[in-house]
Amino acid sequence: MEIVKIAAIGLITAFCVILLREQKSEIAVLASIAGGCLILLSLADYFTEIFTTLSNIADKTGIPHGIYKTVLKIISIGYIADFSAGIIEDTGQKALAEKIVLAGKLIIMVLSLPILMLLFDTIAGALT
Repeated sequence: MEIVKIAAIGLITAFCVILLREQKSEIAVLASIAGGCLILLSLADYFTEIFTTLSNIADKTGIPHGIYKTVLKIISIGYIADFSAGIIEDTGQKALAEKIVLAGKLIIMVLSLPILMLLFDTIAGALT
């Protein structure tokens, strides 16, 4: 049960951050980042499994690898933006965190435009 280990890391990290925030706020931020990194590292096998499965689906369906790579970039950007915004919000910089989330959304939109164009071209070709 991997979730028990992840929850334990999260709870221990939160407890340490609460204790450190009162005395050494800069170390509390570092503890929070370290806990988040430990959780991400414990999820590495799951990310690998997801990417392998998506690659197999792309190979079996004939989806061009450019689209597959773009989808992986979009997923990665979403997770990175959310994770980094959460860390920055923990430091009390909510406005900066919101700008990171906005930047992630805009980058995702720009990356998804070629896929949307391909989808519209496919639909238009099927209708004619």
